[in-house]
Amino acid sequence: MLAWLKRQLARLFGRITGRAPYYRTRHVEDAPDRLENGILYIVGEEGYDWSAVMKCPGGCGKPLEMNLLPDAKPVWRVTEHDDGSASLHPSVWLKTGCRCHFVLQFGRVRWT
Repeated sequence: MLAWLKRQLARLFGRITGRAPYYRTRHVEDAPDRLENGILYIVGEEGYDWSAVMKCPGGCGKPLEMNLLPDAKPVWRVTEHDDGSASLHPSVWLKTGCRCHFVLQFGRVRWT
């Protein structure tokens, strides 16, 4: 209950102040064992990306892995911007754990 309340307060604070976590991309061949906050890891090699991995911004810290392979479902798209930020579409929705639902747009978490 206390963890849930902390997440809700952090989300509310981020919405009010506009200080949501800012995400940048980092290309790796393998997802790291320990994920850093604010990093969207693009996993692949030789220009062929197969997944995006990040630490859950909802406060539970769960590793989230989104498929980037167009032949498998569900599939997400990552857009890397000139300033180093990233956008991820469609939204990410955890139906267990912290149950957060968000879109990553220009490096910012937008709660839905």
